[in-house]
Amino acid sequence: MAGIDKTAFRKKVERLSNLPTLPGLMERFAEMIQDPATSMAKIGEELGKDQILTSKLLKLVNSAFYGFPGRISTLTHALVLLGYDAVKGLIVTSNVFDELNPTAYPLWRHSIAISRAARTICDVLKIPDQEEITIAALLHDIGKIVLHIEVPDEYLKTIDYAVSNEIPMWKAEREMLGFDHADIGLWLCDKWHLPAKLSKPIGYHHKCSVAREFQERVAVVAAANEIVKALGGQAEDGVILSPTDPTISELIPLTKDQLNEIADRVEPEMEALKSIGPKDLA
Repeated sequence: MAGIDKTAFRKKVERLSNLPTLPGLMERFAEMIQDPATSMAKIGEELGKDQILTSKLLKLVNSAFYGFPGRISTLTHALVLLGYDAVKGLIVTSNVFDELNPTAYPLWRHSIAISRAARTICDVLKIPDQEEITIAALLHDIGKIVLHIEVPDEYLKTIDYAVSNEIPMWKAEREMLGFDHADIGLWLCDKWHLPAKLSKPIGYHHKCSVAREFQERVAVVAAANEIVKALGGQAEDGVILSPTDPTISELIPLTKDQLNEIADRVEPEMEALKSIGPKDLA
């Protein structure tokens, strides 16, 4: 395969109709957040006007991977617990996984597992803003979803290329397509006006050393990615692991005992995910 024109493909991504753009709602949400006179209750009421979105958001917030001990029954409650930026990410997330073909469910399970691992890392290391980091982790491979949907045949060839040449997926994407899934993730974050605190971990989880903003968050998502893959939670079967980026351990040093604790907490959740897919949350 000779590759795909990067500029043309980015324009195609920005015109996608089968991924959630939600421009009116996102813009209204952003305006209300910036107005100090607008209460959380009012924002929750505005979001609640979309009954389908409300249902999906509450199901997602209350799903097992998110880990809240009590039932969250209103969007206002979700806003209080999660914060505005995390809810903004959830608005995007609420529809995006619905588009996956069942053959790509390992990617969904991988993304869920990364979000759980990221939350656990934050918990073990007492890193703040767990909810936002969890959402960034959940969306870290969103570019792969675009590739599965828009160029499925080419992407299957790219996966085969990664397996046969024993190289990481991101490297195979760059060699076969001319860009990788993290690039697409950044394009989508820009399209959806997601803040840098969410977009940087999504766009730089494979190049932690060059991230200039929110490095700790990038490192958490990158570390979660490595831990889950080491536990067998690959998004694609047979693809080798990326070499460990030493920047990760410099930014978030984890002891052997801490790594074992994280693995012990995440592995059972990964096992539980094997029997379900994203449609089970719809």
